[in-house]
Amino acid sequence: MIKEANTYNRLMRLLLLSEGIWWTLVLIGYALLPLDRFGVKLLHPEMLGLWVVIPLLATGSWMQWSWKARIYQEYSGYGSTRMLWVKFEPMKAFLHYFLLRSTYFFVVLAMAQPVAGSKKVNGSKRILDLVICLDISNSMNTKDMGGTEVSRLTAAKQAIGELLNQLKGERIAVVVFANDAYTQLPLTMDYGAAKLFVPDIETSMISDQGTNIGRALEVAQEQFKDTESGKAILVITDGEDHEALWKKQLEELKKKHVELAYLGLGSTKGGLIPNNPYDISDGYKRENGQAVVSKIDKNGLTKMATESGSILVTSDSPFPNIYDIATNYKNTKNKQVMKVEFNVDKNYFYVPTILALLCMICYFFLPIIINPNKA
Repeated sequence: MIKEANTYNRLMRLLLLSEGIWWTLVLIGYALLPLDRFGVKLLHPEMLGLWVVIPLLATGSWMQWSWKARIYQEYSGYGSTRMLWVKFEPMKAFLHYFLLRSTYFFVVLAMAQPVAGSKKVNGSKRILDLVICLDISNSMNTKDMGGTEVSRLTAAKQAIGELLNQLKGERIAVVVFANDAYTQLPLTMDYGAAKLFVPDIETSMISDQGTNIGRALEVAQEQFKDTESGKAILVITDGEDHEALWKKQLEELKKKHVELAYLGLGSTKGGLIPNNPYDISDGYKRENGQAVVSKIDKNGLTKMATESGSILVTSDSPFPNIYDIATNYKNTKNKQVMKVEFNVDKNYFYVPTILALLCMICYFFLPIIINPNKA
């Protein structure tokens, strides 16, 4: 029995020696091998922190073997006891531990995803450039959205914010217009920047008042410089277009395959146009001594949408339903599929995965590999 106890002690020394050699080789390889020269790196190096379980596994095995050593020493000379019904096989015990911890070691290394070099991959992506044309004529200050609480311009800003929340991957630009138009925000995928710009838009930005949708469409087309992108324009207005110049732009839009949509805001009952949207005491706009009542021009909007084959959504809600328009932009046939070629890292995660699998197979077939009768 003393011989068995000494066997346990030698086994524990073998455990410490093997772990010391293993981790020394790992550290030497990491410190001395020119991994950077070959472009070797780990995509998820933080996963290596899971190796902390290995010392815990070694400590557990050491405690188990130490306990068995004490039992063997305590019961040495007492003959056969119920504590000794299992014949101890030191080599099999060590190999069980070594193969199990090696399997775990390589699994963690595979999870860290070692990569080296790169390769070219052909792919595609669907892209769409969307220009939002926002009417900021004085009539957009009319508060007839959901009663008399919210102006059309405020509802328009809220609609744009909701649209930005629903879009994904489209490039957007914002053009503001009245009788003239200019680009407020060039094409960008930075929706956060757009959400900062839009709330600051006011009707006072353009002194040349009126509603010239044709001019807005003309300025919007200046954003379409990428011939490989799908193109779309959303016009948000109350529809009171007094210029009727939009017809001249329809042919250009058709030639460039630009998809057009309209969001009409305002009520059929209408409301008064304030002279100063920030101070109602300044009164309302008047013509020939009569207060001017501004209503949504549904007939005009319907005509524009019909002639251009466009989607038209009208609303008198403070929070216009933008879902149909957003869904259309996500699924539009105008969203182009562009062929792209890009480099990706060559991932060698399968190498440690194969090593882990081999260790696991050896672990399960160990009783066959080692004859317990010779232990």
